[in-house]
Amino acid sequence: MGKCKKYGIAQLVVLCWIVSGWAAPAFGQFVPDEELLLADLTQAVIQQNAGLTARELRIRASRALTESAGALDDPRVSYSVAPSSIGTDIPSDFGNALRVRQTFQVSQLFPWPGKRQLRTELAEARAEIAEANYDQLLTSLTQQVRSLWSQLWFVDQALSVNAEHRDLLNDLETVASTQYANGLGLQQDVLQIQTSLVGLQHRELVLNQEIRRLHARINDLLNQPADTPLGLPEERLPNRILPGRNNLLEWVLESEPELMALQAKSRLAQRNKELVDLDDFPDLQVNVGYNELWNDIEQRTQIGVSLNIPLDFGKRSARKAAAGFNYASSRADVARLRNTLVADLEQLLSTEQELAHSIDLFETELIPKAEQTLDAASANFGGGGGNFQTLIQAQQQLLDLQLQISEMQAERLMTISEIDKLSGGQLWPVETAQ
Repeated sequence: MGKCKKYGIAQLVVLCWIVSGWAAPAFGQFVPDEELLLADLTQAVIQQNAGLTARELRIRASRALTESAGALDDPRVSYSVAPSSIGTDIPSDFGNALRVRQTFQVSQLFPWPGKRQLRTELAEARAEIAEANYDQLLTSLTQQVRSLWSQLWFVDQALSVNAEHRDLLNDLETVASTQYANGLGLQQDVLQIQTSLVGLQHRELVLNQEIRRLHARINDLLNQPADTPLGLPEERLPNRILPGRNNLLEWVLESEPELMALQAKSRLAQRNKELVDLDDFPDLQVNVGYNELWNDIEQRTQIGVSLNIPLDFGKRSARKAAAGFNYASSRADVARLRNTLVADLEQLLSTEQELAHSIDLFETELIPKAEQTLDAASANFGGGGGNFQTLIQAQQQLLDLQLQISEMQAERLMTISEIDKLSGGQLWPVETAQ
């Protein structure tokens, strides 16, 4: 069942729901104990999301139809009487008992060889489309969860940085106020620090409201009330190592759910074209009957066959042309998406490499130098010989760099998650998320 087999959790939820006979899914509420772990959140969304349950049921419906798609049509039974014979003597014990002449016939239609197999393959292609649609939603939900969790992680980091700089400004305010009281500083320095503190307080409010909004979106994926408390992410970001480009490209072209769905649709169009072509050949109907209109008992049992005459009259050629166009169109869609996916992978890999380089540069060069600059400016200002503007600029520079690296780290995780989505979940399987 494609990725459905790999994840397994949604199927178990659906099975429990079907066995219980309940009309709508009643999922439990996900509330993390302490930290909001990405692996736990991802599993909870897979288990509780109602959209996955709906698509799982569609798969079951498609598979149920596949089992009988190639079955023969129901046999037909016909019965008739001769009204003018009612009440007369009938040269048959059964007919004489009812006092009427009767005819019975049983018929069975046998399609031209190959049609039943093609009907089965058509149903299988529809089931494959349903499975690919399930996988597509599954990978999309997984990517959404990781993206929202990454954004939440960044906001949490921004709050921590904000708090650190607020503490630093409080210390500076004490020093600046003391210097001003002793006639060694300027009042504008104190006022500027107080203004910066107000800005940090406002930023804290904005960040807390962003957490509220992110929680509401995550709760929507969890199929639970928007105000359910979720807490904040774990401190450390998951570390995923990307394999080589060729390996990733192979995964994309073999497992990307949208491509798998289009390929299944192309197979569906091909099988339909083949089935339409077989309409040029007649179907066979076998008839077995008993006719009491004949007096001679040896002539009453009748066996016969009938065939439809596949004349065109324009309708068959039109259906064949339409089936051919649909098949050609589906193949063009597959080719177009393959090219698009290759381009998307190249862009994401380029973005990931750029972010990885920038993060390394910030960690090894820019942030250490900014910390040294701030330490030196703080020491000079505390000793009464430094420039206050230099100190504020050093502090702001470090704040900006810390926020930028946190944002880049979150963006890199989201980019890797996008690459995983293209790979159909093979890069970062849910069961091994950590």
